[in-house]
Amino acid sequence: MRSIAIIRRDRRQTNLTRRWALPVLVALALTGCQTVPRPYDELMVEVNAGAEIDAKTLRESFYAVPDHNERLSRLTELELQAYQIIEDEPLKLGSLGTAMLDAYYGSLTGHFVLARFYEHLENDAATAFHRSWIERIRADRLASAITPAPDAISATRHAYLPATTAIEAQVFAMSEGLTPVGSIYQTTDEVPFALLVQGKPETGPIRVLYFDLGGVYQAMRESFGAVAEDPKFNPFSVVGYLAKENDPAAQAAVGAFLASQNRIDDAINWLRAASRTGNLIANTLLARIFFERARETEDAEEREAFLTETLDHYLHAITLGSSDAMYGLGVLYLNGHYGEDDKASGLPLLEQSAALDNDDALLYLGHLNYQGEQVEKNFATARDYFARASALGNPLAQKTYARFLLDRTTSQSADPRIAEWLEALTAERRTDADEAQPTDTEAMLLLGNLAARGLSGPVNRRAAQRWYRAAANAAPLDAAIVNEVAWTLTVSTDLELRRPDYAVRIMTTLMEGNADARERPEYLDTWAATYAATGNFEEALRVQQQAVDIATGEEFDDVRDILSEHLELFRRGETLSEDVP
Repeated sequence: MRSIAIIRRDRRQTNLTRRWALPVLVALALTGCQTVPRPYDELMVEVNAGAEIDAKTLRESFYAVPDHNERLSRLTELELQAYQIIEDEPLKLGSLGTAMLDAYYGSLTGHFVLARFYEHLENDAATAFHRSWIERIRADRLASAITPAPDAISATRHAYLPATTAIEAQVFAMSEGLTPVGSIYQTTDEVPFALLVQGKPETGPIRVLYFDLGGVYQAMRESFGAVAEDPKFNPFSVVGYLAKENDPAAQAAVGAFLASQNRIDDAINWLRAASRTGNLIANTLLARIFFERARETEDAEEREAFLTETLDHYLHAITLGSSDAMYGLGVLYLNGHYGEDDKASGLPLLEQSAALDNDDALLYLGHLNYQGEQVEKNFATARDYFARASALGNPLAQKTYARFLLDRTTSQSADPRIAEWLEALTAERRTDADEAQPTDTEAMLLLGNLAARGLSGPVNRRAAQRWYRAAANAAPLDAAIVNEVAWTLTVSTDLELRRPDYAVRIMTTLMEGNADARERPEYLDTWAATYAATGNFEEALRVQQQAVDIATGEEFDDVRDILSEHLELFRRGETLSEDVP
């Protein structure tokens, strides 16, 4: 999924109000039965007479009015005007909100600003009336959401809410009690033009909402006079046009795209322009770009200047509530990029980010407490951080937590949740292009280890063996996976867990099909052990001698003696035994 960043319009940008008031045409192809909507004017007569008309019926009817293009053009202009003053000048919202409802009575923005207006006037009845419409419109949007298949990069599925305009998407976030602080355009096969909106609540982490802006895209297509099959018109055409019209959101989008194409100087120019409006995504991207430049340069003065830019942009993003920026800057401090004296500044930033449920910060803090880096070693605290990051759905955290539980030096008790989390990683998923994605074989391996040790529930050797076989069968030439499975099934002190015949088969398949593995002494060592465990000491000695012969370089100093000990063991006709998994 390729995505391009778009940030909310600053309310102070009055020049954008006129420039973006383009005709807006909502697509007529509605999901479900293609029935003929009731006439909009007929419905409005009923609404004015006090009838209860549901928001979906009103929306579908409005899409079909002959002058919908003109109405929506007017609605867009009014929304932009209202959005600029919604916090500071509530008394001016009355006329704007009324004009919006004249254009489209189902306008979420219109009812929202009128509720604000009447609330300021302390007119409880009018306020309640418009709030009731807000809830009806919100319910329609939620009920009409679409959920595409997960993309090829992650297994995440998002519900996309229909939005008449980009401003309505921002207002929907405000109706959730959020302050919009950032947004990003996305495109998928099922949602060609979507808007991700980041909203900051009064307390807690930034929330993310997704909106389908198909109507906006269709409007721009018509405005450009493009035919439906025109390959030259795509979402980037829309963003490019808006960027040229000084839309800061589009400027951020162009900057993000140019950065992905390694056109860094051009990207910086666009992102700087976008960041002047308090653009969260632009600030974050600039921080990352300048840090990369600091890493690449050999000039000390340049490096210091780039790190200063990095710091400034991260601080701007932190001011807007970005836990990602808190995490990013915290890691830079802890890694000494701002000097040894300032290392201590990193830990509070990570803790602040973790308090906002940033899974990367939680994982990092878990690692620090696990290893005793920057803090005193504390396994109980490490476990809590790993578990919290895992509960938030971070796959790396889930596998790290499993490894932590399996570490015998930590003496951990079972956590049944780990099985559920890892099993979700092993489930085959399909992308929005209906392509099967491979399962996570490391998660399978870990599930086997946990079941064998009783760390995900009661000890279950059969389940462990099933997971081992599943992992090896799914990735027969993955040296790391097959080696660990074969080693465990060959040398485990739990004799009921051993399956040496199977272990020798999968190691032979690996070593015959993976030339790189045949040059690694640790894999040869495992292969030899499987031969010894099945009574074939002749092959065990031959393979183990290869391992010893290869391990001559300095990088093998820590294993050379162990390999020689195993060779002598096999010469005596003995097998290996170890506390694994």
